Amino acid sequence: MKRNILTLILMLSINTVFAQHPYQNVLDTIEANSTVLAAHQKHNLADRAENNAYALVENPEIEAGYKFGPESNKVELGLSQTLAFPTVYSNQNKIIKMTDQIIASQYEIERMNVLTEVQNLCTELIFCKTKIKLFKQTYDNAVKIADAYQKMMELGECNILDYNKSKMNLANAKNNYDLEMIHYDNLMANLKTMNGGNDIDFQYEDYALVVLPENFDEWYSNVEQSNPVFEQMRQQIALEQQNVKLKKSEWIPSINIGYGMEIGQDEREHGPHIGLSLPLWHNKGSVKSAKMKAEATEMMLTNEKSMTYNYLSSLFVKAKSLQENIGTLATSLQEFDSQALLLKSFEKGEMNLIDYVMEVEYYQKAMLELYASQYEMNAILIELKSYEGF
Repeated sequence: MKRNILTLILMLSINTVFAQHPYQNVLDTIEANSTVLAAHQKHNLADRAENNAYALVENPEIEAGYKFGPESNKVELGLSQTLAFPTVYSNQNKIIKMTDQIIASQYEIERMNVLTEVQNLCTELIFCKTKIKLFKQTYDNAVKIADAYQKMMELGECNILDYNKSKMNLANAKNNYDLEMIHYDNLMANLKTMNGGNDIDFQYEDYALVVLPENFDEWYSNVEQSNPVFEQMRQQIALEQQNVKLKKSEWIPSINIGYGMEIGQDEREHGPHIGLSLPLWHNKGSVKSAKMKAEATEMMLTNEKSMTYNYLSSLFVKAKSLQENIGTLATSLQEFDSQALLLKSFEKGEMNLIDYVMEVEYYQKAMLELYASQYEMNAILIELKSYEGF
């Protein structure tokens, strides 16, 4: 108990941002083995390959024909190629490269989501471990008391009512311990699944020392620059703006050049030809539509920043409040009798079984409240940290 409180006070006193991500060893292992991340990576590579497979130049056209005439028949052959203005190709090439960046950002977002889920799972495992230690101590003490009453019952030194109370106390303690162990095993099974079905050695006993930033606004400005979701939205805005330039350049007529040949019974004619494609109807409203999309994406980014700022600000305030409450609880519990002292008092006859059970329940309730507050605060810190990206 004292060790937990000292660890907590140390965590509350540190005032520097954690250098690496919490539970880094587990993150590295799961990133290497995760089938979910492997699937996202393959999908990402496929999307990039598809994006780069797009041909900037139109396919050439080959024409062939056969004409019937009163004097002779003719065979017609033709080859033509449509070429856009060079500015169009330049804009299209830039869009392909920008799309590549957006696809890469999407993988970073998926990776961030998976690794954040891992961190949350690790935090819950530590919360579960702290409760298991508490319930195990209660269970061990209940076994000692039940054994003592068993012996007294055999010697006729206690009545059946006290003996049954000791058995009920044991059953309740065992139930709490068993349920928490089942919960722990389920969490470990989830962690194994996230590790691609491979066993993982989870050695962490205490929460990682992740703390609140001193200045929220300064920290949030850095988040806006490093968070992959914001980065992807900025890339999308740049892409939409580039698309506006593309649509404008597509109003320049494209050129169609080719070479044709006519072969008759006694004659052969051949030569080049050239034509223009005038974008009178096909691109109607395309520039206006592209501008509206770019403006909509900019508005979405502004809205996303505002919502994220308010959400993270509320988490920050909640974490500050929890931090203060935990400090108060930890200080109070330093002066509280532990289960070991309660057991000694019971064994010396300073309290009866009912009083002992009630004191243990009160002690457990206080400790579980502390543990729950610690868990909630650390879960918030993990979420805040995840917005910095991985």
